Amino acid sequence: MTDRRKRKTQQAVQTAFAKLISNKDIKDITIKELCEEADINKSTFYLHYRDIYDCADSFMNYAVDKTIKVIEPYDFTELINHMPEIIEKTLDIFRENRDLYVPFFNSPRHSFSMYKTKQLIIKKLLEKTQNDEKSRLVNKSSISFIVCGLFGVLEQIEFDEITPEITSVLTSKIQNGFIPSKDTH
Repeated sequence: MTDRRKRKTQQAVQTAFAKLISNKDIKDITIKELCEEADINKSTFYLHYRDIYDCADSFMNYAVDKTIKVIEPYDFTELINHMPEIIEKTLDIFRENRDLYVPFFNSPRHSFSMYKTKQLIIKKLLEKTQNDEKSRLVNKSSISFIVCGLFGVLEQIEFDEITPEITSVLTSKIQNGFIPSKDTH
């Protein structure tokens, strides 16, 4: 199968999966109904995925991989310095694929998938940090705080409400602290 056909099939499956998952738990989705929704044969599904859970993992890994590509060019220190563009590019990924990802952000029944996504991103970011135990714990805490905070924003606020101004304020708070320093008069 050509890459273009493969991508088209996978996109159809992901779109169908997102539609189905927004209405029911993964354990209640059958491959038959997924294939009907995606307008593919079951044999085509099995060319790409082992089962519905493999499909869900692939779906999630796609988002994680795209997010990781945004942060790959930077070392750990540069991540904070380039936070505005990283946040904006990450939000663009989710905006472009909002129909695929919104069900995960807006449904408590998908909390494990969101947890797993956050863990994958945190793990990838930790690979960019120092390895001594004390630094690693501080870095893991910082990375976890930022990643979970950003996902929390995506879970609680509509994409269209996350303007460049909001992104700028969040970035400033991440870079400079959440409590403004008091003027010394």
